[in-house]
Amino acid sequence: MKISFSTLGCPQWGIDRILDAARSHGWEGVELRFYEGSLDLPQALGDFPGGPAEFRRRFDQAGVAICCVDSSIVLTADQDPSAEADAIMALATALGAPYVRVFGGDVPEGEPWDDCVARVAEKLRRLGHRAHARGLRVLLETHDAFSSGARVAELLDAAGDVGTGALWDLYHPWRTGESPSRTTQLIAARTYHVHVKDGDREGKQTLLGQGSLPLADLLRALHSAGYAGYASLEWEKAWIPDLADPEIAFPHAARYLADLFRQVGIPRG
Repeated sequence: MKISFSTLGCPQWGIDRILDAARSHGWEGVELRFYEGSLDLPQALGDFPGGPAEFRRRFDQAGVAICCVDSSIVLTADQDPSAEADAIMALATALGAPYVRVFGGDVPEGEPWDDCVARVAEKLRRLGHRAHARGLRVLLETHDAFSSGARVAELLDAAGDVGTGALWDLYHPWRTGESPSRTTQLIAARTYHVHVKDGDREGKQTLLGQGSLPLADLLRALHSAGYAGYASLEWEKAWIPDLADPEIAFPHAARYLADLFRQVGIPRG
């Protein structure tokens, strides 16, 4: 297993600070969510000198992977996500990132659950086929109305496996009361990327190891299920400004994860 961090935790940083943090603290990858204060990654990296190709070259030169590109697509929304998806998929392809993250979203008031799942599954199926044509996968995050492994599995079953998969944010299924073993049984085989964080069941985020999330049990279950992708720190500094700065949170998390991998018996890489 490898470790990465999301730029959600350092929303104002540019490429030099991102790569310096990755190299200094042993992060093998970076997950792109913000860049220099912008959520519009196709626009922000289109404006990067030399464009996405030069951005990727800088990462390749540093030996740091771009492991996932995060969109703001919400599948329960009324809008057709095709144009936004095409732009973010084109960027992911240019950057050499294998995955694009999407949200399921909340169920609109008055819409029956089964109708919502059928509608969202059709959107996800179409996006999956678009992604597959580019050699990518669209990953549905355990979040919002689809926070549990059970609900993610239901939607993935309805959408099909072509170009789709799960992004397991370890925090949210646990908050719903789903056990690590149950979430593993439901979605581990279709999990391609993992978000790591810590906190309590009321939603307060903490530094890794200072909350109640059973991270050792979760990582052990993932490893036992054969997961060998990234454990990606999602430090929500962009949404919660009072959280510790990335200069504190990132090195702490890198050390904590390295120690936890040794404790659980998870090989790095």
